[in-house]
Amino acid sequence: MRKKMRYRLKRNIIWILIIAASFIMLRSSDHNEKNIESHTTDEIIVLFEKAMIEENIHELLSPYKNEVVIERHIDDYALIKVYNSSIFTELMTYLNDQPEVQLAQENIRISTLGFTNDTYIDTQWAIDNTGSYTYITDTGERKKKSVEGIDLDVVEAWKLLKKSKKPKREVVVAIIDTGIDFTHPDLAENMWINRGEIDGDGIDNDHNGYIDDVYGWDFYNDDASVCHYKYSEKYDGYLADPMDNDNHGTHVAGIIAAVVDNDIGIAGVASNIDIKVMALKINGGDNGSGNMSSAIEAVKYATMMGADICNLSWGTTQKANALEKVMRESDMLFIAAAGNTGDNNNEIPIYPANFDMNNLISVTFINSSGELTGLSNYGSKTVDIAAPGQDIYSTIVGSYATMTGSSMATPHVSAIAAMLYACEENIYPSGVRKLMINSLKPLPKLDGEVKYAGIPSAYQVLSESGTLPRDEGSPVMSFTTQYSKDRMDVRINVEDAGGSGLRVVKWSYGEKNVEDFYRGTVGSGVEKSTISVAKAGVYTFYASDYAGNETVQTYLVDQDKTPPKIKASYTVAGNYKSRTVTVKVTDDQSGIKRVKYMSGTRKAEEFLPAGAGTLLVLKNGKASFQIKKDGTYTLFAIDNRGNMTTKLIKVETVKAYNLKLGRVSKSLKVGDLYQLRTYIKPTNTTDKITFASSNKKIATVDENGMVSALAPGKATITAKTSSGIKATCVITIEEIVKEAIKEEEQTDSQTNSSDDTVTPAPKE
Repeated sequence: MRKKMRYRLKRNIIWILIIAASFIMLRSSDHNEKNIESHTTDEIIVLFEKAMIEENIHELLSPYKNEVVIERHIDDYALIKVYNSSIFTELMTYLNDQPEVQLAQENIRISTLGFTNDTYIDTQWAIDNTGSYTYITDTGERKKKSVEGIDLDVVEAWKLLKKSKKPKREVVVAIIDTGIDFTHPDLAENMWINRGEIDGDGIDNDHNGYIDDVYGWDFYNDDASVCHYKYSEKYDGYLADPMDNDNHGTHVAGIIAAVVDNDIGIAGVASNIDIKVMALKINGGDNGSGNMSSAIEAVKYATMMGADICNLSWGTTQKANALEKVMRESDMLFIAAAGNTGDNNNEIPIYPANFDMNNLISVTFINSSGELTGLSNYGSKTVDIAAPGQDIYSTIVGSYATMTGSSMATPHVSAIAAMLYACEENIYPSGVRKLMINSLKPLPKLDGEVKYAGIPSAYQVLSESGTLPRDEGSPVMSFTTQYSKDRMDVRINVEDAGGSGLRVVKWSYGEKNVEDFYRGTVGSGVEKSTISVAKAGVYTFYASDYAGNETVQTYLVDQDKTPPKIKASYTVAGNYKSRTVTVKVTDDQSGIKRVKYMSGTRKAEEFLPAGAGTLLVLKNGKASFQIKKDGTYTLFAIDNRGNMTTKLIKVETVKAYNLKLGRVSKSLKVGDLYQLRTYIKPTNTTDKITFASSNKKIATVDENGMVSALAPGKATITAKTSSGIKATCVITIEEIVKEAIKEEEQTDSQTNSSDDTVTPAPKE
């Protein structure tokens, strides 16, 4: 029933909203054709894993060098223009497959939401709704009925602000939209001004990458103009240039920050605080459209320049992951318009309003009776709240006008958030969002239409501002270095105990200051708490939380200067025909790269040429090799950082000339074990000793001289060296007599010498 009602209402009023309908129909067309293989632009947005120099980007694009050009490049961001449309999809796939690229996506079109301009009125029912408001048409004025109390409790909030003795701070709201008329008499006083820039000198005085960005930046035209005028003879003044119309952004700015008590125009909702609006133009032309790449750059700019709140009165049906990423990495609170097509955002998403982020509030619009209109988008899971958006009177370029839409609802919410930021220090977006939602003025008619059925109450928000959580501490960082082959991995542990949450961690080579990271918009990103570098030296790490607390810390990544360690031993075969050298190599840092050996005494450098020496393959850090002759051999090891070491091993066969056993005879019982002791000279002999039994049914002996008594009788155990020297021990084995066990045990304890190790047989 509701969808049919919305359709009939849209059909009935579409003719009087003909100016607004142009963008609405454009969006509907985009939606209907979303399955057709086409590209709305010929540009690709690329976000890299870390900051890239342009030379490396050219190298990355070399397979397509004659078909693409780098239009813009800022740090870890680039905009690539594709001249050959047939390779567009192939190139985007290629870029997304590269390890240097975090994501690549089409530079989609975006449109303002609420670009209506039906008539001019002189009213602000959203601030104080008394039950009616003045509505002005071309033919005159008339009163319109409304529902008393359907407002934002702004007048009450202003009284509270005036009475409060709490110090107020400046609040900056970035308006990413069309441009703003910075000369407007109702706005000029509250325009943000970049104090680090000198107007008109053609120099980037503050080194932020933008020349003469005094009031912000025009990303649509890529200059500092931010507003475009055309002289009107009819009105004898400068109004908006119809070919590059900046009325929409100016209208949004007036809702937030039009100067109060100046005997002209209107009063901005946040006009009773030290409010400043930053002009960031991304939409232009005669229909107020723009590109996603401009929006991404604008968010990064606003973050870099320290804006507190970001107003987004525009949208697109195409999801933009790159935009979502830069918004998540910002410490601004984002207020986004939900759209004006009367659609369910649960089913047809509008971005950025549909992003699920705790630093974003999505807003639809109501009329002065507290109801959604036929053009108000809704969504019980995707649209957070509503705010006044119909018949909203505000500034336009050189004048005033009324506009309708979620674009007008959004700045009302931005303005109330600004009042809250003015009163409190060290607060953060998620806390502000929670308070604004928890303190809504309930509107039962919105149940089931939005997530939270109500509109903001400026008075209630300010009354409860003392409950906001605060984060006054900067993140704390610690580091460890691990060596991995030819690279060094730095593990970064970052803790933010203040509660606002870690926003971004960046790094740069060399010693830097916190200002060098431009509030986290410059520098290479840290992924999965680790960076991998090939160069030793000082690195600077930057961390910031969502309360705006920042810190930098330098860390020395030491070069691995410790060479590997080599241990070696050798054995000589019993027939003296071969020698086996066993090698153990360890390196606790970068790891072993290569191990070799050569005969003779050698220097490490002699092993470096290709083919020099014999390569050894380590298994669990060990290797062995055989040689036929005695002599001196050099062992060589090099780690992955180039540290080298050598070790000499002198292989010498030393024959035995004397062999004795600890006993020439020994009595055992069946089941006993007895360890023969051997005494050989010289003690450094390389000879091996072998053992043999004359009767394996009576007694056996293993390779280490351990005798096992198996049956009653006698057996001779012979020990023999590699050089042929022998020694024997006669083993006599007796049957165990149960009655004599105790007596025999006593006898054994008295007669066993210190050289004997006898393990008695188990007793029954």
